[in-house]
Amino acid sequence: MPNHERVKESSQAPALDLAVTRFAGMASGSYYWPEGLLAEQLISGLASRPDRKQQALPEGQRLLSSYRRPYDGGERAAVLVDDRSGDVLAAALVHRSCGKDSSSSGCLDDQHAVLSVFLRPGFDRTKAQPLVAWSQQVPDRMQGGEGVGEKIATTEYVTMDAARTTARPIVRPNKAFSAQVPLYPKALIYGTAQDALSDAKAKRVLRLQTVDTPEQVLAFYKQLSPPLKDIESSNGFIAGSRDGLSFSVSTTIPRDMPAITNIEVEISE
Repeated sequence: MPNHERVKESSQAPALDLAVTRFAGMASGSYYWPEGLLAEQLISGLASRPDRKQQALPEGQRLLSSYRRPYDGGERAAVLVDDRSGDVLAAALVHRSCGKDSSSSGCLDDQHAVLSVFLRPGFDRTKAQPLVAWSQQVPDRMQGGEGVGEKIATTEYVTMDAARTTARPIVRPNKAFSAQVPLYPKALIYGTAQDALSDAKAKRVLRLQTVDTPEQVLAFYKQLSPPLKDIESSNGFIAGSRDGLSFSVSTTIPRDMPAITNIEVEISE
């Protein structure tokens, strides 16, 4: 049974990553892991090159699919792509609902899966039928004996309109992280410093993710009003003080997720 930890997969071609992030924007949800960027979860589901399949469809469309190898096909993804524009028209995840509202074991069992279908605005769900058909083609390793195997227990459709794809206000997870420290507005908080040596250290660090570039993130902090004082800046990093409080911001691009930017904001001692 899959758990909800993030695992590193083979990187995809940047063009596909970018098409997926343009489609998903800042949408988030609990599919492969608790509350995270939908774009990252789609890219993760498409990441295994040896298991990737392509299918030509009418009207210049193509279905591209793959799955997360550590979970034997129990977590997989597919996208419908317009070959003329390169745009993603619809996407789908087969998952075990590994999120906050899952069963006490953390995920659904091997025999029950959820199909989540995501539609570009104006794209009729009937045109997403190839994704439904794909979801029912269960990998051999997921099929048990005597007719026991994975079944799609629930199918849900989500239209990727502006209400879902634009950034929502960030809710700080604890009062210890000062509200004086601005957080990049088009981002999602995905953790504190879990590997910190003390609780005090953990409460001084927030980790965020965005589909914007590191350059866009650092530009936000360089243009604050009132501006940062005593600025130190280098590639992917900026530090300074504001209202007497010193903090730093560092950005990194995961090797296996080139269209995602990780942000770490830390309040100084």
